[in-house]
Amino acid sequence: MLGILWLLLFHNAPPREGTVAGHGIVVDQKISTKGLCEPIADVVIDGATYRTPPGTSDEPCAYGIGDSIDVTYHPDDVAGTLEIPLEGPSKKAVALLPLIGVALLIGGTISLVGNILYRRKVKAQK
Repeated sequence: MLGILWLLLFHNAPPREGTVAGHGIVVDQKISTKGLCEPIADVVIDGATYRTPPGTSDEPCAYGIGDSIDVTYHPDDVAGTLEIPLEGPSKKAVALLPLIGVALLIGGTISLVGNILYRRKVKAQK
């Protein structure tokens, strides 16, 4: 069930039509208590500066302050859609983790059906 929830929330769907790729400059890094580093970048679009929410987590930090980083956004809502896209191991993990959940769901369903059939068979023999 968790795998399916993960798939619905964090699916690796293609970007919305009209999404634009650009570059930002890393201005800060959010480091979690687990040591994961999330870059935060400033992007200048049409003369206005926007700040991304924290991006993909890496350990150690994949980007330093002042490094260029890829960003994506939709021109109709830059502030609401600006993000640092997943890349590398993070992208693979988001794609593969739901498969584990789906496999467990299928295995659990098969086990449940097998258990029900077995109980009916035992009950019929009595």
